Amino acid sequence: MIFFLVLFAHSIAQERNPTEEAEKEIIFTSLSKSLLIPGWGQLSEKRYIEGVIFFSAEIFSIYKIFSYNHKGNTYYSRYKQADNVADVVKFRELTEKYDKRRNIFMLVAASIWAINLIDIYVIVRNKEKRRLKLEINTNGKKGLAFTLNYSF
Repeated sequence: MIFFLVLFAHSIAQERNPTEEAEKEIIFTSLSKSLLIPGWGQLSEKRYIEGVIFFSAEIFSIYKIFSYNHKGNTYYSRYKQADNVADVVKFRELTEKYDKRRNIFMLVAASIWAINLIDIYVIVRNKEKRRLKLEINTNGKKGLAFTLNYSF
């Protein structure tokens, strides 16, 4: 019986307050922001032009992917319904043309995403590499301490 009371008291002591869990925030670094949405990390680093360029280029590429996919599918359905050789050849060539364009824009979108990640990595690495940091420490009643650090 005492064992169960100790176990119960131990489990109550380890329970977390729901307010403590709600107060925890998910903090995204600039690199993880750019991993999710190209340009977001650059915007958070106050590099607005780069951020807008990466974001708009990625959105444009995704738009073109869906656009060419739709056109390719349209011509493919016309190809399947064609009843003469000239239309079959024409619609098949158009299907292949738009499929190739879609694939090129898929490669472009992946390249923009990769270049975006390399760019934000270089920004963050250079930001952390050369850093001037001033710390103020208080040691209770003993006094105040200032520390100046420069990393390169």
